[in-house]
Amino acid sequence: MPDRDMLLDSNLDSVEIAEAAVVPVVDEIKGRVPEVYISIKPGLKTNKQIIDKVTQTIETMIGKIARPKRIHVVPDMPKTRSGKIMRRVLAAISNRMHTGDITTLANPDIVEQIRELVQGREATELREGPADIKLFGEEQ
Repeated sequence: MPDRDMLLDSNLDSVEIAEAAVVPVVDEIKGRVPEVYISIKPGLKTNKQIIDKVTQTIETMIGKIARPKRIHVVPDMPKTRSGKIMRRVLAAISNRMHTGDITTLANPDIVEQIRELVQGREATELREGPADIKLFGEEQ
């Protein structure tokens, strides 16, 4: 999977994007592929042009190998009380895994909203998932 920081930098240059996070998603053929979560700045509406711009920016700055599997536009990111984006939670949602303890998040309600946006309203069966995905986003 391409370098996460390079993908983030390419997304945050956009005037429309308030925050961005990149997480790995298990792919049977490629191993791991990037999936991007973005939140749009207040007052702006989500549209296909913004998503296309994110994809095009990543392809231009890094290359087509870094093209994300999906780009999810979310209302907010799950964050700790100090404001750190919890990429572990986003990776768990993308890989249909348990999100773990979210009670200490500054905005725990956003997790279910994002899960519905990504997985749909129907409850899906959660998987155990690979160890590297479980540990993703944890400080080493």
